[in-house]
Amino acid sequence: MLFKSNGKVLLSSEYLVMDGAKSIALPAKLTQDLSVSKCDENTIEWQSFDKHDNLWYEDRFIVDNNNLVNLGKENIISEKIISLLNHTIKKNDLKSILGNKFVTKLNFDKEWGLGSSSTFVNNLAKWANVDPYKLLFSTFKGSGYDIACCDVNHPIIYNKMGNSICINKANFNPPFIENLFLIYLGKKQNTQTSIENYSKSQFNKVESIKKINRICNEFLKCNDLIYFEELMQEHESIISKAISVNPIQKSTFMGYKDGKIKSLGSWGGDFILVTTKNKDLTYFRNRGLNTIIPLKEMVYLG
Repeated sequence: MLFKSNGKVLLSSEYLVMDGAKSIALPAKLTQDLSVSKCDENTIEWQSFDKHDNLWYEDRFIVDNNNLVNLGKENIISEKIISLLNHTIKKNDLKSILGNKFVTKLNFDKEWGLGSSSTFVNNLAKWANVDPYKLLFSTFKGSGYDIACCDVNHPIIYNKMGNSICINKANFNPPFIENLFLIYLGKKQNTQTSIENYSKSQFNKVESIKKINRICNEFLKCNDLIYFEELMQEHESIISKAISVNPIQKSTFMGYKDGKIKSLGSWGGDFILVTTKNKDLTYFRNRGLNTIIPLKEMVYLG
């Protein structure tokens, strides 16, 4: 059996999406695959490969005293797998999942922050035929927007209010799409740590969400690059105040004059969204940032 799930790029509402803000999420064209086959009936085998087909994780699991345990050294990845598998099946039926070999294959760099965890969870949910959101929330913190991107090939508006999730198809393919680029900062962010830090922030969430929702709507209607850049700056200012972190264009890239910069996902690492009027990104290459990808090549638009 083979399962595939799309990665994701969160265009708007980072952090605030967890408190009910509308967000624009773009499914990535890059995926993670999961294949499941038969193996020794007394164990569960697990292997994970990166985009270069290098084995980066391997372990085996058994059922001991009605508990799923790994045979390798203690590590956080094996702990997550045990937690997720425990939520895919009833405790007294654990032995029924023995005899399976799971092989995951990333088709994007696992350091990019495109959803290595969410695509993995979604694939496992499809194999187990369980609710992917419940499976995600059983082990990870977050809003679930990344799960919503896994099986669609178009932009979405994602909104989670309490236990209620609303997903609508969105149209995002502005006439200035050729001027939008993703640049990888080379600093993998820990999403769970970022979420924990955000949860401790003190600010007016109601007012901030109201402003972000308006910007979200304007992003989708915008046909002018200059106005889009103004919205980006306004968005940066709101999130900056919410998490007490300076916008990256002010803190790190003050010398960039050809466009505007917006952080994506967990601030401080992973990808940034960059606009450029002249399509000259030498400024970033001169700073050693060479992973530069046109937005239209990375994500599904529509």
